[in-house]
Amino acid sequence: MPLRPELAELRLTAFKSYRDAVLPLGPVTLLHGAPGAGKSNALEALVVLAALAEGEEAGAALAGVRGGAAGCAPFGEELIRLGCSVDGPQGVVRLDVTVCATGAEVVVAAERLAVDGRLLVTTGAVDPIAGRIDVAWHSDGRQGDIRAPLSAAGLVTAQLPLRVAGATAGERLVLGAAEQVLTALRETFGLDPAPARMRDWVRAADDARLRGTAENLSAVIARIEGECRIRFGRLVQAACGMGAVPVTGLGALRRSAPDGAVHVCAALDEPGGRRVAAETLPSGVLRQLAFATALLTGPGVLQMSPAAEIPDAERLLQILADGLDLGLPPDRTAALLQLATEVAARGHVRLLATAGAVVDVPGVRTVLCCRDARGHSALLPG
Repeated sequence: MPLRPELAELRLTAFKSYRDAVLPLGPVTLLHGAPGAGKSNALEALVVLAALAEGEEAGAALAGVRGGAAGCAPFGEELIRLGCSVDGPQGVVRLDVTVCATGAEVVVAAERLAVDGRLLVTTGAVDPIAGRIDVAWHSDGRQGDIRAPLSAAGLVTAQLPLRVAGATAGERLVLGAAEQVLTALRETFGLDPAPARMRDWVRAADDARLRGTAENLSAVIARIEGECRIRFGRLVQAACGMGAVPVTGLGALRRSAPDGAVHVCAALDEPGGRRVAAETLPSGVLRQLAFATALLTGPGVLQMSPAAEIPDAERLLQILADGLDLGLPPDRTAALLQLATEVAARGHVRLLATAGAVVDVPGVRTVLCCRDARGHSALLPG
């Protein structure tokens, strides 16, 4: 039983191109397949669950992905069904949620929470006028399960810590299960680097945190360079083989703006004393730098909303890397996956990445994403 909550499985019961599909997750998982197979859809499903776990309303959580709420429901349907399993100190916690998207109305229509097969939370009827959903949770008390109406606008499980008293052993079990799944989902960081936006000079900041597009990568590299020599040294080592030309160092160029603010631009050192700024670096190199930075720095340097009550030593970051191999030869993709396995072995970072082609790296769980005869996305081992 792991000490830190870790995502063990993503269920895509009805989401975009998926029907009744299950994605098993390991410390490093590579989801590969042809363009249009549905790889990015799987990552977006996890992004939606993470947003719901952070307390976002269902409409806002779905609006943040391609196509919005209407595009997340399978073609011709109104219901979106997602779920996940989280392994941790409480056992295996299973969360399943159904969201109804009809026009402007987006509400949670059903939700279940269970631990090791024991059902802890169920839902009943939805009052569309009041925007409430009937919820029952396990108590072990004399009066049986506790029932109360909660908001149907967001994830029921995310509301439980503020509604369940924890007065009985049963309620404490409910709280522990809810906190385990919420912690794992909130520790998710989606990264899809946009090289065209990463080449700009950006304002330096001691508290710079990497955004999902990595557009402020230069500020983050400058921060790490001045903040932690050990962490920065690992990043320099990872950067040394990222391009066709040997790299001897990594750093940040600096210049002052008319208003006195300092702006920075990441740069790689090449033989002969040449320093190449991000302005002219290839897109593939910039993407590698972004992925390596996320893997080696941890949640404190990423723009995310983690569970603040969890000590850093007990956190487990789940990175979602869309298009890991874009613009890269197979050996460079393999190098990133190898770096991910090394970092994951320390127990604080996990990676779910997508790629067009499979890359064989020891310790990486590979899953093929393809379309079946009905046109639905299917997930197969290997």
